Formats: sequence, C-alpha cells, structure tokens
Amino acid sequence: MDKFLKRKELDSEQNLEPDESPSLSGGQKKAKMVSASKFSGARQYSESYISVGFTFTGDANKPTPLCVVCGEKLANSAMVPSKLKRHLQTKHPSLQNKNADYFVRLRDNTEKQATFMRKTTKVNERVLKASYQVAELIAKSKKSHTVAETLILPACKAIVEEMLGPEAAKEIAKVPLSDNTISRRINDMSADIESVVLEKIRISEKFTLQLDESTDISGHAQLLANVRFVDGDAIRENFFFCKALPEKTTGEEIFRVTSEYLEKGGLKWENCTSVCTDGAAAMVGRTKGFVSRVKERNPDVIVTHCFLHREALVAKTLPAVLVHVLDDVLCMVNFVKSRPVKSRIFAALCEEMGVKHKTLLFHTEVRWLSRGKVLARVYELREELKVFLTNERSDYAKQLASDEWCARLAYLADIFYHLNELNTRMQGRSENLVTSTDKINGFRSKVQL
Repeated sequence: MDKFLKRKELDSEQNLEPDESPSLSGGQKKAKMVSASKFSGARQYSESYISVGFTFTGDANKPTPLCVVCGEKLANSAMVPSKLKRHLQTKHPSLQNKNADYFVRLRDNTEKQATFMRKTTKVNERVLKASYQVAELIAKSKKSHTVAETLILPACKAIVEEMLGPEAAKEIAKVPLSDNTISRRINDMSADIESVVLEKIRISEKFTLQLDESTDISGHAQLLANVRFVDGDAIRENFFFCKALPEKTTGEEIFRVTSEYLEKGGLKWENCTSVCTDGAAAMVGRTKGFVSRVKERNPDVIVTHCFLHREALVAKTLPAVLVHVLDDVLCMVNFVKSRPVKSRIFAALCEEMGVKHKTLLFHTEVRWLSRGKVLARVYELREELKVFLTNERSDYAKQLASDEWCARLAYLADIFYHLNELNTRMQGRSENLVTSTDKINGFRSKVQL
C-alpha cells in the first residue's frame, strides 16, 4: 500500500501541467518575474494593469489576463491596456473611476479565498492512506461500495468518540469514504496491480495462460484467465483478467478478447509457451476452437487439459446402481425445497430433533464440490428426512427405510468427500504438476483401503 501511494504521488508530480500553477498573481515580486521572462510572440503582464482591474493566471511565460471583479479570463492577445480598459468600461462601468488600491484589495481577497479553498480541499496523507486501506478491505470482502459511508465510517466515529473523545471523532470524519471515492480507490489499486504484473511479464518475456469461460448469476458469459511467469528466481501465478463475452462464447470470440488484451498490455502470442483449457468444443475444436487459433499464431505452444476438469469429468461416470441413488437424493432435496412452507416445517423438525444443520443444500452442476456437499448433508439428516417424508406421504421415504439404499448413499457421500478434499488440495498459487501428481498418487493408494 505504501509503495502504491508513493508511486501515485510521484506520477502526479511528474504529470503536473503548466495550467495547474497558482491561478492568481502573488504581487509585485511575481509581476517582475513575469515581465522579466521572455516568450516569443506572447504579451507579458505589467503591474500597472491592476489599475484597470486585471491580474494574470496560467503559465508565467504566456500569462492570461484575469479580471479581479468578475473572474473572466481573456486571451493573451488582449494583454494591452486599451483592451483591458475596454473590458472594465463595458462590463463594470460603475468601477472605472476606482483607484488601484480598490482592485488590489479585490485581488488579495480572491487570493485568500483560493488559498483557503486549497487548504480545505487538500487531503492529508494519512487520511488518504486510510481511505485506500478501507477500500482494499471492502474489495477483499466483496461488499457494496456504500458500506463504507453508511456503516464503517459511522461505526468508527461512534467508537472513537466514546473511547477517545469528540476531537478524535472529528479527525475520523475527514476520511473520504463515499461510494464514488471507494470505487475510484479500487480502480486505482487495480490499475496499479495490473501495470506491475504486465511489466513483470514483459521483463520475463515468456508466460503461460490458463483460461476458462463461465456464466455468472446474471446470465453474462465471463472469460477468466490466470498467468504464470518467471519473476526473478521464482515462478509467479497471478489472476490475469476477467472479460465479458458480449454475445457468443465461440472459440473465435474467446481468441479475439484474449488477443486484444495481450496487445493492449504489450504482449505477444509468440512469447506464450503453454495454454491450459478445459475440454469444451469452443476451446479445443479443430477448426474454430481457441487452441487452433492460438497455434496459428504460435505453432510451438504447448496445449494441456486441466487435470481438475478431467477428474471432475471422470467423477460423473457412475455405475447404474449409484446413479439412481444420486437421482433420488436430488429429487428428495427438490421436494423439500420446492415450497417455503415445506422448508420451514423441515427446519422446525430438525431443530426439535436437535441436529446441527436444519436445511438441505441445492445441487449445482457447474460447481465441482456441490455434489459431495449435497450427499454429505442428506446422509447427515437422513433420519430427520425420513420422518419428514413419511409425514408428507412421499414415496421417497421407502428409499430411506432401505438399508441397502442407505449403504449406497453412505458410500457415495464418503467417496465424494474424499474427491472434494483432493480437489481442494490441488488448488492454490503454489501448486504445480509435481505436487499435484504426488497428491493424486497418494489418493489412488488410499482408495484401495
């Protein structure tokens, strides 16, 4: 965070434009400096112009006339006494007989107001750092941007005022935490992280990609990518990008979106050594697949199939006797959760029987760990579920009364629990092919038990 803030301050100092210089003159000393400077083709300001109500603003080499009465700015070509006096006579005829001291006082008052405004709007370094830290916490917790202004800031003020007094609470109130401010802070930090990662990849020259396409809860197709590259003496893995696919999720569209991002970041397909995808047709199709498009740009690229996805595909091929058990479990869950009144009755029954959990879980096909969690929860609540289905006069109660069916349910719950544990262990930043192979071989040895 400290490095990010220092880089931001350095960039703002380097990007300071000439027009961002103080907008008002600082008196005779400043006027002499302007008159002494030389700029080809530019008229210079003279201290005598204050007698007609004009000071200057902007670049000292090419000043802009500024009326101290109405604040209107004129072109540099109007920096002559006749044009300045004409402005005073036409726009402020009641002030044309005023002496120079009157306009000096107006200029001084305007300078004081500008100085006060700058002091008021200037953000303290500690306040700025606190604002970025809160924005980072909100981004990591995936909360709404309005939570800082509606909850965090009032809570901090209440705690500090009670523990440290009202003066400390006033200091806390200076931290900018509006929803727009939090959004800007998160965008700034995101852009900084992105620039650092791209710079390291450019230095490394070689990189590998892992891509997958999925649909979010709002129905939009999202393309996610991770990248690995050599950073010094270590191999780094970072989240690369998340881009929305506007229309179709074809291999050509995935390749187009990925190529545009690489070109924007100054990267080339020729430096991509490996691509890892799942087995979808849009990814590995022979003619229009994403992989075939990548090979057209880089024939030497190595293509691998995600081993987690392979394991998930293998887990779907169950024997016929176990497939019926899994289908019955899903029908039971849907029967209980089909109506809210049934869910409430089942929750009350579980609470009365003193079990830990009171609700069943929905099965989501796209999530690899979902099947194991659903089976484990149904097996845990099998007695309560049998009582509920019996009271509801459902035919599924006979399944739970069968010892053979419950034994198969116990086997499925147990084997999928171990598969979920293996899946979880094979995910993470420090994971690689060697460590994953050891875990898979260990799992195959344990399965025999």
